[in-house]
Amino acid sequence: MRLIILGASGAGKGTQAQAIASHFGVRHISSGDFLREETKADTALCRAVKRLIDRGDLVPDELMLSMMHEILEGDNFILDGFPRTFAQALALDEICGKLGCQIDMALNIHVPDDEVIQRITGRKVCPDCKAMFHIIFYPPKQNFICDHCGGRLEQRPDDTASTVRNRLKIYHERTLPIIDFYQRQNLLISTGGVGDADEITGNLIRLLEERLGKNGHCN
Repeated sequence: MRLIILGASGAGKGTQAQAIASHFGVRHISSGDFLREETKADTALCRAVKRLIDRGDLVPDELMLSMMHEILEGDNFILDGFPRTFAQALALDEICGKLGCQIDMALNIHVPDDEVIQRITGRKVCPDCKAMFHIIFYPPKQNFICDHCGGRLEQRPDDTASTVRNRLKIYHERTLPIIDFYQRQNLLISTGGVGDADEITGNLIRLLEERLGKNGHCN
């Protein structure tokens, strides 16, 4: 099974990708997590990439494609956070063709912009154990203190209101065309992302099994 999960930042892609990966026993590949890990190195390139991420801008296609060549080898994955431009979608097809791992399905999660802004700006993360909280939907037991390790919760630099609005603007301009790209190939499954997360997961799994079969293989 080779899947892509699409949607704006804050649509719940990571949560759903993890649940689907666990259900089908495939790798969850998060390009955002990979990039944040890579930017910890103190080099000029890493600092430049970190500035882009913190502003909510897209990382250049060339860098993203170079990274994908390294981490896409092997079968059975759900790809979260890539592609984000039409050029990346075309290049992903080429990469997968060379690696012999053609994409089976693209999952699109739609969430209204106002909901996305509320979700992202309320997120708090523990820098020590990486646990995620939300001031409304999943608050910690003590204000700004991690329930798991006692670390001081922080807001990521790319989770501010101005950054989120910039990310949404870029998403509408550059990422939405990808949805039509996969629709034309009959590879798209779309669902709403507002509501109970477990119900959304169940709906996506049901739709996937209907399209690909119970084990996630093409019919």
